[in-house]
Amino acid sequence: MDPAVIIIEMKDSELKSSYELNTMDSILTFTTASFKAEKSSVLPSGVYSKEFSSMLLASALCVFVYMFTDVINSTVVQSAIFLIFFIIFFYGSRKYIFYDKKLKVEFNNNSKSALITRPGIILNKTEELPFSSIRSVEMGNRKFTPDNPDGVAFVEKISAQHGSYVPGLGDEEEFLTLLLILTDGTERVFFAGHVEDEPEIPLNKIRDHLGMKEK
Repeated sequence: MDPAVIIIEMKDSELKSSYELNTMDSILTFTTASFKAEKSSVLPSGVYSKEFSSMLLASALCVFVYMFTDVINSTVVQSAIFLIFFIIFFYGSRKYIFYDKKLKVEFNNNSKSALITRPGIILNKTEELPFSSIRSVEMGNRKFTPDNPDGVAFVEKISAQHGSYVPGLGDEEEFLTLLLILTDGTERVFFAGHVEDEPEIPLNKIRDHLGMKEK
């Protein structure tokens, strides 16, 4: 019998995040690029993006290439070398530095454990939790409000006067989270999406896999 595969995706218009829920044999795998409940950057995502960051880094590296090829008399050859290195640096930066980092949780019914893999700066961090240490799987929410509304209002006023309005600076953000509640009282958040997106959270599917009763 072919392994059952369940894929559920939630797209965030700003974060461009998604999650996938895959069931294969006795292992349920939850993968997501949206796992941090934190205030979004005030910089527009269409301007300051991973592609823009990759372009900046590629441009900076190409300056060094230009310095070493400055001895070449042919402008055409020099421009061709510069263009080739820019393309290499750009795609290399996008793939290996400014890539979409994802968190993965594997719920293994054979080993009776959950393996959490979190992306790090260089290496991934893993944590294995036995099912016996997981008290429940819950949905929660986290809200971020401006710490200094008067300061926000002042900055918005100055920005408006200079014609450089900063969108979302004073907005309140609320996240819907999915988390593991452990028997020692701690928790592990493994999904965080904006409430206004109303994502279809697969809470009951994960609980069923772990043999937990619905509340």
